[in-house]
Amino acid sequence: MTDYRFLFIFFSIKTVCWHKKCSAKAAVWTIQTVKLLLSSMRNLYKVFFLTVFLGAAHIAVGQSVAAPFEIGTWKDFKPAAVSYTFDDNCPNQLAVGVPMFDKLGFKLTLFTVINWAPNWASLQAAANNGHEIASHTVTHPSLDSINATNQSAEYEGSKNIINSKIKGQSCVTIAYPFCIAGNSKLCAGCYIAARGCNGYVESATPKDFMNVGALICGSEGGVKIASQFNFYVDWAAKTKGWCIFMMHSIDNDGGYSPVKSTELNAHLNYVNENNAKFWVGTFGNVTRYIKERDAASLKVISARSKRISIQLTDQLDNSIYNYPISIRRPLPKGWPAVNVTQGKMKLKTQLVTIAAVNYIMFDAVPNAGLITLTRQKATNMEWEKKMAIVSGKMKAEQNRL
Repeated sequence: MTDYRFLFIFFSIKTVCWHKKCSAKAAVWTIQTVKLLLSSMRNLYKVFFLTVFLGAAHIAVGQSVAAPFEIGTWKDFKPAAVSYTFDDNCPNQLAVGVPMFDKLGFKLTLFTVINWAPNWASLQAAANNGHEIASHTVTHPSLDSINATNQSAEYEGSKNIINSKIKGQSCVTIAYPFCIAGNSKLCAGCYIAARGCNGYVESATPKDFMNVGALICGSEGGVKIASQFNFYVDWAAKTKGWCIFMMHSIDNDGGYSPVKSTELNAHLNYVNENNAKFWVGTFGNVTRYIKERDAASLKVISARSKRISIQLTDQLDNSIYNYPISIRRPLPKGWPAVNVTQGKMKLKTQLVTIAAVNYIMFDAVPNAGLITLTRQKATNMEWEKKMAIVSGKMKAEQNRL
């Protein structure tokens, strides 16, 4: 059997230095970095067993989920989550990267350094289209080399400035400069998750949200060409994990570790062509989904012949954790179609067929009101058409997996 631990290390081992604005301390591999790689080797088998044997059905069990309802490990019950993150305000991230992602409807995360002249107008435009604008600190220091007071200034200052400049979303995540973590308690006081670069695909629930692993891409990293990108997202689908890519420069825009736009575009087309396998979400939204999923309580309030009411709750802060999570249940016997509402809002539904069982699937936000499933008559061919299309995609994906 192939030992994938060594493949992960092989694809990461060439990352021997950081971008031009790094300190000399971070310019070469340290003993700490080597230990980090070795740790990722040990952790990979743990990730494999937890995600493959416990998560093989693409289903996550929260605090309490009343049968026959299920909550998806990932959005739309897809096998994997994938996040694309970009650091350091490199110009082609906005000029080349964002349009490339927009074309396919994918959302990315831009980790922004405050003192490195960010283009706030372009960042706001990206935010308006659903991309995440997140923190990469104020001055890009090596956080382990500064005291707690200065670390707090980096964490809080960056978040506050981004929130003052970018409207329509809140800054809730950070990427560590040089992938070196600082005081995790101080960081957790400002952010719901922090990205490092531990060199492996994360499990469905990361062990440490204050140091979430990522894969270094580009000329100085282990992921350079489309086939390598594809390898890692496929590995995430096999293990039901979360694949996070860390990028800086695109083409030759003067930034660190450039990724060729042709390779990135080829990979994104692969993900799009296999979209039944991959949920592409921002770093912040995937974090929200995981924490909501794991904290969810789903109760059946009433079940009648033509109406079922359920309650979806958690104990998280609703001002931050407001991302919809995916729910499904077998289509009740004798129900040709279903209407689903949460409070006064009608929810989008899908009818999917898995192992000859028809399921109603929808997304709902915890603590956003009573969810009601109502029996509907199938009045036209659209419902049957949707069922056939979605069922065919699900069956094709099951055959591939």
